[in-house]
Amino acid sequence: MTYRDQMKRTTFIFIGILLAAILLSGCAESTEKATSESEDITVGALLPLTGNLASIGEASQAAIEVSTEDINGYFSGLGSGKNVEVIVKDTESNPEKALEQLKELDEMGITMVIGPQASNEVEAVLDYANENGIILLSTASTAPSLGIPDDNLFRLVPEDTNQGMALAKFMQQDEISVVIPMYRNDVWGTGLVDEIEKSFEALDGTVLEGVIYETDNMDLSAEVESLNEKVVAATPEYDDGSIAVVLCSYGEVTEIFALAQTYPALSEVDWYGTDGIALNNGLINDDNAADFAATTNLKAPMYGYVRQNDRYQEIAPRIEEQLGRIPESYALTTYDACWIATFVDLDALPDDDESIKMAMDTITETYYGISGWTILNENGDREYWNYDIWTVTESDGSYQWDLYGKILLPVKDNMIIMRGEELIFV
Repeated sequence: MTYRDQMKRTTFIFIGILLAAILLSGCAESTEKATSESEDITVGALLPLTGNLASIGEASQAAIEVSTEDINGYFSGLGSGKNVEVIVKDTESNPEKALEQLKELDEMGITMVIGPQASNEVEAVLDYANENGIILLSTASTAPSLGIPDDNLFRLVPEDTNQGMALAKFMQQDEISVVIPMYRNDVWGTGLVDEIEKSFEALDGTVLEGVIYETDNMDLSAEVESLNEKVVAATPEYDDGSIAVVLCSYGEVTEIFALAQTYPALSEVDWYGTDGIALNNGLINDDNAADFAATTNLKAPMYGYVRQNDRYQEIAPRIEEQLGRIPESYALTTYDACWIATFVDLDALPDDDESIKMAMDTITETYYGISGWTILNENGDREYWNYDIWTVTESDGSYQWDLYGKILLPVKDNMIIMRGEELIFV
């Protein structure tokens, strides 16, 4: 048996013991003096607590608080003086700020960082992380171009080749044949639209020229007007109900929808969102934007999870209670990231970049958390996936996100689409 195989076997046993014990940790009391090392484990986190990704950042922060409570409760139950501390830095949804904050964590001697969440932030910090031996464990970045073998980036979510394929299949099942995209001009927005276009055209769909906007643009009225002109021009050329808009945005979706509701043509086509929109808290708290989302049957996919998972059922409600709303699924991957970072710290040789990366590969291959199995592919991205489809509904004058369906990939090239209780094999 090779050293790597021995490492995997030992880690698998270790993780199994820890995961079995965590549910009991709250009841465990130490009857002996702590015998283990008391040195704390310090992890950094780069979260967008403000800016257009604040909804995801807030949910991730709540997950970190619950996760560290569980980890430290477990150590305490063992009689250990060890504690895990996560130092959170606000990236302000800004790539330049993300790099600045990573450098601050580096100056503190922190070499394991959860985040960044946005792909454009990851793009901004990745070279620095690679050059300075910092491991990034992102729980929301999905741009395909960042899936690079043997770098210091690991992502607990699937990259957007999968989202593009899943969304294209879903729109085809909705009998959409023509798509007009509107999207951010960054590594995530352009990359995701490319994937949607490739997959949709492979299904004989048509993708018309869309509207691209700059990420720092504070007034999107001209872009929404341009989108309206494109929809108006396309409408006479295609069958009724066959045209849809696909929007790749973050928190600016609220402004876009508030502007779009003033154009009748934009209200008469269906809209599809992406993972930057699903479960966004600002959207449903703006009546104008939420009403437009409900009127246009907005459906937005986001990386999903198995709700029958026992750990999910025990822990996810605590994150929801801490946050005060349904958390984005990226909060669940963040919860798991805290445990994985802890295991890596315990398993790897200190200050040994290759040992840390080997430990990361080994632990993610054997870890089953509230987000399910965290097995990664050769690029360090999550291997197995499904997507939840979220929609906005109105009840008694208030708006909420409701789960509309799921897209599953149980085996390669055999996709299942679920709408409520209905199953469609494609």
